[in-house]
Amino acid sequence: MSEYQYYRFECVNSSLSVPQRNRLRNISSRAEITSHSFCVQYHYGDLSADPEALMMDFFDIGFYYTNWGQVNAYLKLPAGTIPSDFKAINADFYVSFVENKQNQLLIFTLEDDYRYRDDESAESFMLHLVALRTELLTGDYRALYFHWLSQANDDMALEPLPLIAFDFQQLTQAQLAFTTLFDIPLPSIRALHLLLQSMPAHVPQPTVLTAQQQVAKLTDAEKDALLCCLFDEGKIFTADAYALLRTQETPIEYSDWVTVASLHPFWHVAEKEVMQEERMAEAERLARETLLRNEHLEAVYKAHQSHWDSAFEEAARGCASGYDNASRTLQVLFDAYQLKQSSSEFKQNFDVFISKNKQRKALIKRLEPLQKIMLSL
Repeated sequence: MSEYQYYRFECVNSSLSVPQRNRLRNISSRAEITSHSFCVQYHYGDLSADPEALMMDFFDIGFYYTNWGQVNAYLKLPAGTIPSDFKAINADFYVSFVENKQNQLLIFTLEDDYRYRDDESAESFMLHLVALRTELLTGDYRALYFHWLSQANDDMALEPLPLIAFDFQQLTQAQLAFTTLFDIPLPSIRALHLLLQSMPAHVPQPTVLTAQQQVAKLTDAEKDALLCCLFDEGKIFTADAYALLRTQETPIEYSDWVTVASLHPFWHVAEKEVMQEERMAEAERLARETLLRNEHLEAVYKAHQSHWDSAFEEAARGCASGYDNASRTLQVLFDAYQLKQSSSEFKQNFDVFISKNKQRKALIKRLEPLQKIMLSL
């Protein structure tokens, strides 16, 4: 099997200028480049640029996957978005936290992922990355806990994280997609939820501000800078305002922490709860499937004569596909008659069908399992 690599990077709060697109074109002559994105696939060779550098220089979100099982998700944020105490999530093979004076970059990594993945699913995950980035910008740091939680059951040496009373019972769609992609164990998230019910924690401090509140927080010099940006670039993006606002904020001093030791007493209960919920969800799924199946069989029984006619017509075609269709129709008819406790009525019609098609050996062969059931009635 040949190698396959997929790279996709996108701007969320900005667009690529013509000079920037020219620089990207110099990196790859085959890439699909627009004013907001860069996408390229490789069956051999590799990208002639560092994805980390591309993210820092041009983009806000990114996704990379290979057919040998590696996945990277990239999130770039204005400097100061993520409190410094969350840098403890930085871990080899899981999460990389990179920053400079202007930006913070999170790289989430998954190794040895052999689930089927294609370019369409990768592109659709970009929508979740947009949502996750927005959540982080507005002070919802739940995504920062997930990889730490995935290691907490095996690594007692993990550094603690700030304990903030986020709702880990009801995750957003983007967070659920993230935990699914990166195989985050649900019991670990439930354990943190249980811990938060029994210990003091910091109240979440959302950073969503109205336009008036944002302007009120800016100094005259910062307002001048934004106006200059408007005249120079022709537009101002939200990220510029966030970056300026955060230069004024006092770093949060956390006093409540989640540690591996504090989490462990809740593991067993969390595992039991998740297992029970999964069993209940499976039972509900099966009940829904049974209800839908019975509704379908009721409809088949009401129109049973047309289905018998269809079975005869398919058999008369005298070909493999016709025999397959006839066999499937008869099986559904049998299930419908059985649901209505009319198996003997089905047997009479089935015997007639067999009698009229006994010369069709290939069809009779397909119907042997159903014939055995008829003999047992």
